[in-house]
Amino acid sequence: MKFDELINDSGSYLSFEQIVEPRTKEVRLRIIVNKAKNPTDLLIFPHADSKATTLQLDFPNYVTYSVIYDEFTRKDENELYQGDAFRIYHKSELLDSIKQKSILPDEKLKHFSLACIEHKVDILSYNEPIISKVLDQNSLKE
Repeated sequence: MKFDELINDSGSYLSFEQIVEPRTKEVRLRIIVNKAKNPTDLLIFPHADSKATTLQLDFPNYVTYSVIYDEFTRKDENELYQGDAFRIYHKSELLDSIKQKSILPDEKLKHFSLACIEHKVDILSYNEPIISKVLDQNSLKE
């Protein structure tokens, strides 16, 4: 599954589950989210009747990430992004700020974002995440 596919998936809701830094050769940042068409399925998840899917997003590298509780976010009308729950920013305050404050080569740096029902997760990375479905809730525990 590609991030572009999720960007084009309108009408889905996300709930934030977990973020970890495995620091392996292949994965530097792992994010777990639950995705459903009905937000109620996320509020009762995990539940036998819930129609939510758990996704694991593995980033091979990252520059920075942040998780902020949704009540403390604000919409910036100057930012440009594509997608709904899964977003990629073409212009963002975070991306501009990091480019100004760092010595990083910025031509390929991307701003990925997950607009969850109670959180907003932002990741700046040079690479798109590797996305897979998590089949067992017990596999979330590290």
